[in-house]
Amino acid sequence: MKKILHVAETIKGGVATVIRTISVPPEGEAANYELVYLIPLDQKKELVGIDEQQIRTFDRTKRDMRSLLRFAWQLARVIFKEKPDVVHLHSTFSGVIGRCVCLLLRPWRSPRIIYCPHAFSFLMESSPAKQKIYSLIERLLQKVTDTIICVSQYELDKAARFGIDRSRMTLIYNGIHHKSDEPKSQSQAPIHLLFVGRLDYQKGFDVLLKGFAGVQRTDLKLTVVGSAVNEDTVDCPVMQGVEYIPWVTPAEVNALYQSADALIVPSRWEGFAMVPLEGMAMGLPVIASDCTSLPELVTHGVTGYVFPAGDHQALTQLLVKIQKPGLLALGVQGREMVRERFSATLMIKQTYAAYSAPSF
Repeated sequence: MKKILHVAETIKGGVATVIRTISVPPEGEAANYELVYLIPLDQKKELVGIDEQQIRTFDRTKRDMRSLLRFAWQLARVIFKEKPDVVHLHSTFSGVIGRCVCLLLRPWRSPRIIYCPHAFSFLMESSPAKQKIYSLIERLLQKVTDTIICVSQYELDKAARFGIDRSRMTLIYNGIHHKSDEPKSQSQAPIHLLFVGRLDYQKGFDVLLKGFAGVQRTDLKLTVVGSAVNEDTVDCPVMQGVEYIPWVTPAEVNALYQSADALIVPSRWEGFAMVPLEGMAMGLPVIASDCTSLPELVTHGVTGYVFPAGDHQALTQLLVKIQKPGLLALGVQGREMVRERFSATLMIKQTYAAYSAPSF
């Protein structure tokens, strides 16, 4: 039996969805794997459906030095105790700290190291100097990494240009399980818009609010689901037609997808977001920025609408024009595309193949 340790410094948002999805081994192979998890204590509820006895935790107050040191210490303890065959590191902070910990433990433990950045740090909006530092760290740490999972072609190609060895990288698109084919409502008004995710700068929450504020329509309603994770405070101003909801369960999110008419994804950068996949699988068209990987999923006028990243005025112009019949047609196309190209079954199969691939 092979033991897999999933490690994440934070799992709020799409990372939790990815971990839940790949926590089910390929059909007929469940008896061959044991899965263990290390995540923040206050985020255990994000792994709904996973046996709590398999979950290890650390105290995370915020992304500060004390929390990161607790994370590193607990990771070392878990690796010693659990003796995993594979350590699967999720996101960049886990990738940096986790690989450093694994390197220090090599005289005693040498698990296979799988790293999925879910968007490299050098893909973020930052200064050229910071991008160089981030890419240097990634180039150094790739030498102790068996496989780097990129979740979009954009991410893989960009990483190669920053000096990451293509032979260490593999493209595995995020996938989603088949959803109900229940048709969307065809009532005329209002048009319900939905945003689901972290209310952080990366996700373009400020762009969303500015874009919506510029629309002079009384038949548009916006529901915002989520909270800030990587930022201390985020202003959620009272606005006509806008409702704010904190994080909810996956079942509740599905209900919101079903009742919405369009999903807005105004991100500034992404690895390969799960939220638009989830929405499209439920028949929702997506109004997305053109950042990084999103054009690999959302095609303008086919599965949704695309606007320049960070451009709230362009978002306003789209929202001024949308009508429910057109949104319904785009949603049908999006559902079919997700079913054909982004299945959870394929994602799971490719991920578990990476666990057993030859090491460098």
